[in-house]
Amino acid sequence: MRSARAAAQRLSRAADDPPVDARSVERALHQFDAQGRLRRWPSKRSVQTLALWALWATLPAGRSMPEREVNERLTREHLFDDPATLRRTMISCALLSRRRDGTDYRRIEQQPPAEAKALIKSLGVQRRARWQEAKEVSHA
Repeated sequence: MRSARAAAQRLSRAADDPPVDARSVERALHQFDAQGRLRRWPSKRSVQTLALWALWATLPAGRSMPEREVNERLTREHLFDDPATLRRTMISCALLSRRRDGTDYRRIEQQPPAEAKALIKSLGVQRRARWQEAKEVSHA
């Protein structure tokens, strides 16, 4: 009985989310404005990767998109007007896939790392407020 209980405790600890490097999340958050848009392309690769995860989260899951739609979605989420760099880097980081002819893009479904989850969650409130405001303006 004791060994079964100890095994259950080990498994429950293994199922918990790994600890988050709050400093990495904070560095990435500094790259976004108050509305959750990426202000500039980060110079550090680790911050770039976290920023890409945040952009990945804004793409629809399980649906193919033409390049134009991917560019439009990425353009809404950043301020430095370079969706091609974002799109290409997401492909090279295996966050986005595309056909060879560039006609079909898809978000690659996977579990984000702990830091990316924390960043996505932090930006979620800001983005929802921006999306709601845009929706209200379009209906006015």
